[in-house]
Amino acid sequence: MADDLSLKAKRLLAAQHSKLSRDDAAVANASRILNEILNWCDDLEFQPGKWLKPNKIYRFDREYIAQINQTLLDEGYGSIFDNFNQDNHRSAAQRNPNEKQGKRKPTHHLILAAVTDRVALGAINQYFYLSQQTNIELDVSQLKLETFECLVVVENRDSFNDWFEFKHYASLANPLVIYRGDKHHSTACKTLLRRWLNTQGHKPSIYFGDYDLAGLRIATSAGYSHLLLPEYTWLSQHIIKPHYPDNQHKYLARLERDCPTGWQLLLNLMDEKRAGLRQQKMYQTPLMLY
Repeated sequence: MADDLSLKAKRLLAAQHSKLSRDDAAVANASRILNEILNWCDDLEFQPGKWLKPNKIYRFDREYIAQINQTLLDEGYGSIFDNFNQDNHRSAAQRNPNEKQGKRKPTHHLILAAVTDRVALGAINQYFYLSQQTNIELDVSQLKLETFECLVVVENRDSFNDWFEFKHYASLANPLVIYRGDKHHSTACKTLLRRWLNTQGHKPSIYFGDYDLAGLRIATSAGYSHLLLPEYTWLSQHIIKPHYPDNQHKYLARLERDCPTGWQLLLNLMDEKRAGLRQQKMYQTPLMLY
C-alpha cells in the first residue's frame, strides 16, 4: 500500500503537470519536496522523469505524473488536482484521509469578544440564543467542579467546536466539556484536570480524541479514567492505515506496559492492523466509554 503524499508534494506535481502541458521543457529544481516525491516513486519501483543536472534540475514526464495521481486515487487519497482552500478539517476528511489538508483552520471564523453594554449585547443576542453551541473562556480557579457529573476533554479544536453534534451520540449526563488546547489553552486544561482528579476523582474523567497511539499515550499518561470513542465493531471496520503514522510507533512499547486493562483491546486492534482513526472521521456514529 502506498502512503499519501504531502499537500506540498501534490501541489508541486500539479504545477509541473500544468507547466509541461504548455512547455515540454519545463523543469523542477531540487528541493525537499521533490525528494519526497522521488522517494515515494522509488518505493513503487518507477521513475517519474529524469535528472537533467544531478541533484539540481529534474524534468517530470506528464504521463508518470498522471500515473502518480491514479495511484493516489486508487489508494483512496485525494487527487493532486484537488483544491482544499475552502475546506476545514472536517470537510477535508470526507475527501481524503489527511484532514489537515483543509486550509480553513478551526479558529479562522471565530473571535473572542468582550461585551459590556446593552447595545452590543442586543446586537449579538439573536445569534447567541439560536446557536447550538457557544464557546466561552472560563477561569479554571472559579469553576465549581462539583456541579458536573463528568469531565470531557476534546483533543481537536474543530471537534470541540462541533461537540453539539457529538453529544447526541455520547449520552453523557451533565458533562463539563473543554478543549484540550494548543499553546494558548493547554496549561489551563492541565490545571483543571489535576483539580478534577484530586477533588472529583470518583467521577469519570473522559478523553475524547484521535484513535491513535499518540491519543492513547496522552490519555494514559495524564490519568484519564475513560476514553470516548465509536463502538468497537464500527471502529474496527473504519480504521485506516494513514491514521497510524510511523512517527508514533515509538509510543507502542510504553503503552504495552502502561495502558489500562480496559483499553488493551483498543491498543491490540491498532497494533495488529497498523491503523487508526482521527476524530474528524467519527461524526454521526454512536460513541461509548471504554
